Amino acid sequence: MPALRASLLTRVGSAAAVAVLAGGGAIATTTAADAATHHHKLQPTTLSIKNKAIAHGKHHSDALTGVLRSHRKGVAGETVTLDGRAGKKRRWVAVETGTTGSGGSVTFSVAPTVKSQFKLVFAGDSTYRKSHSNVITLKPVKKG
Repeated sequence: MPALRASLLTRVGSAAAVAVLAGGGAIATTTAADAATHHHKLQPTTLSIKNKAIAHGKHHSDALTGVLRSHRKGVAGETVTLDGRAGKKRRWVAVETGTTGSGGSVTFSVAPTVKSQFKLVFAGDSTYRKSHSNVITLKPVKKG
């Protein structure tokens, strides 16, 4: 009887198939095209931040606005977190979350009582990579 030569990949695959069948399971086969559709590349994102002081009467707050983009287009319907830190607590903490609008923008209103820093964070998802904005430092308004 002639000896059959099989590649290492074929032998390992056959051994795995036998092990699965022996255990009472089934074997599912996929093609290279199927595998490629399940492993898509995450789209890059950028997240900007800017502030605008809102003063009316004795009240003062800042509107922090950010825009989440991928390939220079706004990304709608994604969750963005406003992170902040102030005073002696230098750890970033989630202050609030919001959802991006049709153009990818999201706005938060803050009224810091001490010098504070803020940044926007997008955690990413199954389509988009995570990203974060630059840091903005806000000083409290002096009351007088």
